[in-house]
Amino acid sequence: MKRYLYLCFLSVLLVSCDQVIFPEPQPPRTDNCIEIPHELLGIWLDQNNDTLHVFKDHFNYNSEEFRIAGSEYLSDSAVMKIYKGKYFYSRRIMINGEHFWLTYILYANIHDGEMGLYAMYPDNVVNLARLQEITSKVRDIETEEAEYYLFAPKRKHYKKIISDTIFSEMISFRKIN
Repeated sequence: MKRYLYLCFLSVLLVSCDQVIFPEPQPPRTDNCIEIPHELLGIWLDQNNDTLHVFKDHFNYNSEEFRIAGSEYLSDSAVMKIYKGKYFYSRRIMINGEHFWLTYILYANIHDGEMGLYAMYPDNVVNLARLQEITSKVRDIETEEAEYYLFAPKRKHYKKIISDTIFSEMISFRKIN
């Protein structure tokens, strides 16, 4: 039953095109990693046995549910940061001619060989309301395909954002190599 509810929840998230976005890679005023941290390197399997290959400067994820066109390399448009023991991956997107950032958090339990990928979804109205209590929304941006919610939290807000678990788990992985 729990797996069924999880699959239903995941399906709703995948269908929704609404996203929470940021004006810069998150968290702000935190240095970018030059390389992906050593503890994340290797081969990981998700709950559907799809493979995530993580190398020092890029990753490749082959999944039926989440399509990534080729490899994702760390660059000016794909940034990894470490803050309070959490790994933040931000990816630049263009909306109506402006650049914004989607941000994901990787919670890694390296000793147990487990990792979770977390995202902020506006469909989770409770988490969206908690985020708005911490830092107010800057504005809504609409396109024909989706609606985006722009937030600009300060670095000091991230302790609260992390502790309030505002980001929801999207994918879980287990390390195989």
